[in-house]
Amino acid sequence: MSRSYAKGYRAELELVHELAKRGFVAIRSPRSGRISLPAPDVIAAKRGRLFAFECKFKDRSFVVDKCELDQLRSWKRIGGAHCFVAWKRKRRGWYFIPLDVVLKEKGRVNIRLAEKYGRDIDWLTRHAST
Repeated sequence: MSRSYAKGYRAELELVHELAKRGFVAIRSPRSGRISLPAPDVIAAKRGRLFAFECKFKDRSFVVDKCELDQLRSWKRIGGAHCFVAWKRKRRGWYFIPLDVVLKEKGRVNIRLAEKYGRDIDWLTRHAST
């Protein structure tokens, strides 16, 4: 397992466990991005609301691959999922940036965007409970 893959894998599992602690059912999608069907990194549900996440564990700005964005778009369009790019920064926690915002930025994610539009896990929990 490459170091980069291992870091991403651990971040995805961390998110699954954090969501489960907050009353979601959540799974990590094994081999997401490597099958011919749309498969986000993490899928979660709470009180009938479905969530799909493309997870990134990076210290700096990045661009989400078009294929990954298209997969989230499919989950939103077909499944009605609330879709986010979930960005984990070292010692800073998670930012949940809505898919529509990331699409408007053509997949480019940076700290300015995350701080302006990103939600934290408490917001996500409240949003799932209403």
